[in-house]
Amino acid sequence: MFDRAKFAALAAVTPLVAGALLAAAGPAQAIDDPFVDWTPVDPAEYQVPEPENAGSVFFQTPYGQFCAIRFNNGPVGCDAVAADAPEGTNQVRATITDPAQFVTTSRPNFTHPEAKLLPEGHKITLENTICGVGFQGTVDCQVGEHGFVLSAQYSVLH
Repeated sequence: MFDRAKFAALAAVTPLVAGALLAAAGPAQAIDDPFVDWTPVDPAEYQVPEPENAGSVFFQTPYGQFCAIRFNNGPVGCDAVAADAPEGTNQVRATITDPAQFVTTSRPNFTHPEAKLLPEGHKITLENTICGVGFQGTVDCQVGEHGFVLSAQYSVLH
């Protein structure tokens, strides 16, 4: 049987509980930052001067991998693969709509001779994409829900 008083009490309390839960969760982040404690760098310092690369950032790791985050949620990737990559592949990439994958290309897409070093323990963020260089040389990149972890020996693609 419908109890008008209980319904009114529940209706009055529900927004308060929902508001408290949202407040406890904290502010929403634009992207899920797996490197929250890492030192951020200014992406403007990693841009290169050519118009065809406008808005993109390029970086090199301490272990010699070249990587980039392309402008406008374009692909993120590295012109490098791990030892466990399929034979013949030479690049890993992910996009906001496509999971990470290894590819074979005749032209490096993520290498630039003016790419600055991104030190271990540092991260770079551009739009919905974040990359960080971990200790022992791992490169972790995430664009939306997709990304990869790349080291000399292993890789994790998602």
